Amino acid sequence: MMEASAIQRRLSAHFLSYQWLWAPLLLLSWLSVHLVLNTTTTLMEARRAGSSLPLWEPLCWEATSIIVVALLVWPIAQLLKHWPRQWAWYWQGLLHLCALLLFSAIHVSAMVALRKLWYIAMHSHYVFGDWRYEFIYELRKDAVAYLSLVIIISAYRFIVRRIQGESSLLAKTENTTEIMPDKLLVKKLGKEFLIAVNSIDWVEAAGNYANLHVGERVFPMRITMTQLSQQLPANQFARVHRSSIVNLNQVAHIESQDAGDYALTLKNGIQLTLSRRYRDAFKEKLSL
Repeated sequence: MMEASAIQRRLSAHFLSYQWLWAPLLLLSWLSVHLVLNTTTTLMEARRAGSSLPLWEPLCWEATSIIVVALLVWPIAQLLKHWPRQWAWYWQGLLHLCALLLFSAIHVSAMVALRKLWYIAMHSHYVFGDWRYEFIYELRKDAVAYLSLVIIISAYRFIVRRIQGESSLLAKTENTTEIMPDKLLVKKLGKEFLIAVNSIDWVEAAGNYANLHVGERVFPMRITMTQLSQQLPANQFARVHRSSIVNLNQVAHIESQDAGDYALTLKNGIQLTLSRRYRDAFKEKLSL
């Protein structure tokens, strides 16, 4: 057991230290599987239909598509990194829709351009067809590709955060309303570190976890937002949304919005939503 645990820690440490290698390798593996499967499927379907199709054509169709998708992974990852989780679900949905349309437009345009160049190199001519019909056709497939990338990138970051460490109280107690101690225990790759509670900038709900944002770092803690809001120092932290808690000392300014909500900006530039449900309690704490 000890040996297995040591191996696991070494693998985790290697994964975290060489993400610049692991992330592209995993992406390349995923795209390669798609390239081989889609190319061979097209060839097999053509032969089953009794038509002769040279290998380079389906390889061209799939490779050009996958190359462009690979180039679009980084912009999507950056979008998700700065995703406005405090927005209402319908605004987030609209942002995803806009991102999908832009993703598809770039994908189709670049893919067609690469195919035309490939066909010219093979002394042939590529015809994309009617743009309106073909774009709708490609948009359907791009919706699946975009959703897959969002899920894969989010899952990858979730796994990285879990490997990096998980925060916990220094002394566990059955009383969930007890005030939290001034330090948290952070477990990271077999080592333990202490972080001061007052160094937490804000807290973000993430399923069964609460992500503690401390500067540029994020520490997951297995606790509900309700329990955490009860345990954090009441004179320093305030619930501002069902999915976020803020350190009052980190608030830079507040700006009113439509529907009675407020835009709350932290000193590090992060923007959160102060919902009407928590507005009065938040203002009361600020006036203390």
